[in-house]
Formats: sequence, C-alpha cells, structure tokens
Amino acid sequence: MKCIVVTLYRKREKMKKKSLKAVGTVLAVCLCATACGSTASTTTEDNTVNSETKEASTEQTSVVQSQETAEVSPDAKEASVDNFTVTYLDDGTVMLSRYSGTTEASIIVPDEVNGKSVTVIGDDTFANHMELISVELPDSLIEIESNAFINCYDLAYVKLGNSLQKIGEDAFLFAALESVEIPESVTEIGGGAFCGSNYTTLQIPTGINVIEEGTFMSAQIVSLNIPGNVKEIKGSGFRGCAELKEVTTADGLEIIGESAFEGCDVLEKVTLASTVTEIGPYAFTKCPELTYVYIPEATTTIDEDAFWNSENVTIYTPAGSYAESFAIENNIPYVNQ
Repeated sequence: MKCIVVTLYRKREKMKKKSLKAVGTVLAVCLCATACGSTASTTTEDNTVNSETKEASTEQTSVVQSQETAEVSPDAKEASVDNFTVTYLDDGTVMLSRYSGTTEASIIVPDEVNGKSVTVIGDDTFANHMELISVELPDSLIEIESNAFINCYDLAYVKLGNSLQKIGEDAFLFAALESVEIPESVTEIGGGAFCGSNYTTLQIPTGINVIEEGTFMSAQIVSLNIPGNVKEIKGSGFRGCAELKEVTTADGLEIIGESAFEGCDVLEKVTLASTVTEIGPYAFTKCPELTYVYIPEATTTIDEDAFWNSENVTIYTPAGSYAESFAIENNIPYVNQ
C-alpha cells in the first residue's frame, strides 16, 4: 500500500487569464489509511479496546525473552510467544506477525525468539496500538513491512537496528515520532512511511536513491539537506511540512516531482543542485514565504504551475538559462546569479 495523494480538483493559474468566473480550489487528501481495503480494516480493528486500555498504560516494558520457548511441532509455521504471534520463515529466521498486548507503553524486542533471529516485523503487527510510546527494535532486524506501526498515535520514540534495510509503505504513518535515527544500512523507504511524524531533523541514509511518494509528508522538519545519493523526490515527498524553512540539495539530484514541497507554509529558501534537470507540477506551490529559489543552468523542464500561488518568489539563475526564460514568460522576478 502506498500513501496516495489525490488532487480532487485544481484550477490552474492560466485559467484565470482566460477570465473564467470559477475560482480554482485545491484539495489535497492524504488517503494513506483509506486507499486500500486492507488498510481500512486495520485502522478500525481494536480501536475500542485500545481506547479503553490507554488510561491503564503504565511505564511497563514488555520484552520478548530470547530464552522463552513455545511447544510447537516441527512442521508448525507459527507459534505464540508472550504477546506475539511468531511466523517461521523459510530461511530459518522468524517474523513477528502480530502483537496482542494492550497495556505496555514501552516494548523491547530482542534479536532472537526460540533461538531464531528476528528479521522481519510483519504487516500491521503493531497497527492501532495507541498505548505504545516507545519501541526498541533489534540489530538482527532486516525489514519492517507495510503498516507495521500505522495509527500508533502516541508512538514518540523508535530505535531502529543497525542492520535494517527496508522500511515498508506507511510503516509509521500517523505515528507521532519525535525522534528517529534511520541507520545507514537502509536502502529503501516506502511511500508514506513517516507521513505525519513530529521529528524536526532528518538525516537521509546514503543508500536511499529515491524519496517515494508522501514519505515525509507533513513531518515537522525545520531544515533539510538532500544528499547527492538521492536522484529523485517523487510526488508529495515533503508536502505540507509546515515548519520547513530551508532546503539545500547536493549534486546528484535530478528530478523534483509533483507537489514535492507544496504547502510548506514557512519555506523561505531553496537551493537546487547543479544537476537538477526537472521541476514538476506544483512542486513549490502554495509556499507564501518562499522568496529565494536558485535554479541551475542544467534545468530544462519547469512545469508552468511549479510556483503557482507562491506569489513572493524570486528565481535566481545563470544568465541565458532556461529558468531565466521561464521566469520572463511567467512574470516571475528573477536575478542572474
């Protein structure tokens, strides 16, 4: 499942030039939790139970003890260990596929269960567990699957193991993460994975080549430095980051996708790398405080609505560049630099 941003209706600025009486309105809806039937079911299950037990949550810590064993037949595919359902994988490791606890605010997951390494947190394992505040995951963990912690509204802290490689789509969607350090081992982060998080700083691992759709949408990031290993920011990657003030990109970035930074209310300054070739539709639309955007000579494609409704923007660009002609054609102030 993917965090899908649907534009229900959008009236472009050029329509105004044709003196149409209708005024365009923009309605962006993050459908991460409702786009697919599977998510809809997980977002409603156990809500009543969780709300009733939230007040009973204490500072208890639940640990899946590595010495804990369950009586299972050699052919068994699953076993129950403490509050977990464990699924045995073909490679001899295990996946935590379901968590049934209701009162523990903090959970520490060890690297082994029944003598087997824990390598996967499965789809929806912790979905809707609103009592959770803190989770520590082991170094043995390789993958966190889609929706693993979706709708954990009070989850403020997650420690990710240093062997983690993949974080699935919507994995931490709507979790109120105040602190998260993504290890350098991570090479894939799914769309919507950290949508709605509360952390203010972000370090993107060097193994990430693409920021997927809506990955960091509505996060509380203040300043952003996109490293050179990132080649593309897809649609709505940082859309609605209401505290974001400055964006700098390193050489290597090539494409800024549709609505990538749309609705970043306090964004003031954007410096694009010399390698950026394309700026997509509405990439910087509805950024009222945006006054400085540097666009390099390499940029040869800028959608006509890239800066729609960002009325204070000035484009800084080399003389004779495509960005200069774009600014002239669209009546945007520019400075040769």
